Amino acid sequence: PIDEYAVQNLPEFDGHRLQSITKENLKFGDEEDVDKKRADLYKDQMQPLVKMITKLLGDKVEKVVISSRVAQAPAVMVTSQYGYSANMERIMRSQAFADSSRSKFMASKKTMEINPRHPIVVELNRRATEAETPDEETANMAWALHDTAMLNSGFQMEDTKGFAQRMYRLLQSGMNLQSLELEEPIEVPDDDEVTDEDLEAAELEEEAEAEEEPAVAEEAKDEL
Repeated sequence: PIDEYAVQNLPEFDGHRLQSITKENLKFGDEEDVDKKRADLYKDQMQPLVKMITKLLGDKVEKVVISSRVAQAPAVMVTSQYGYSANMERIMRSQAFADSSRSKFMASKKTMEINPRHPIVVELNRRATEAETPDEETANMAWALHDTAMLNSGFQMEDTKGFAQRMYRLLQSGMNLQSLELEEPIEVPDDDEVTDEDLEAAELEEEAEAEEEPAVAEEAKDEL
């Protein structure tokens, strides 16, 4: 844990500027003019999705921006320059004398960075462009993008119940289920009631006995 405090107070070492990859405004130092122009184009292109996610998530995130660091994932969650990282936030919450009532004040302000090249982000942006207000399926997908980014970035899931409900709705959509209402309970037959399974078992037993009788008769004939 001391490393995070040390790096914040030791921004440079041997002429090199230190920076955390879990914080916002990450620069690799190899950006060219074409990269800046491309970033501006992505910013304009993804504006509908950025507005939709910002409005949908509310105070869950401080802002939504286009990422220049993400290679494979559709989105990541980062913190401000002087805020706690996911690891430090987890350590502070697990302290023996930590005050749970102050946990919300210890939580870092989070920035959601989206990958403009990822197919999920591209599809969500298309839906956000076509409809100003997202439908339930699109809203669930946007929330799922936020939830997976939180978990993948090392943060704890606060609203686990809401996360589970969103996953159930996504499973419902993927399976083309009309409803998530429970089926009627199965009927338990009375002890004296003969079920189809009982009849089938009896028939199989009779057939087995009928097959055994000729064999028994043949063996008795051979003994005589």
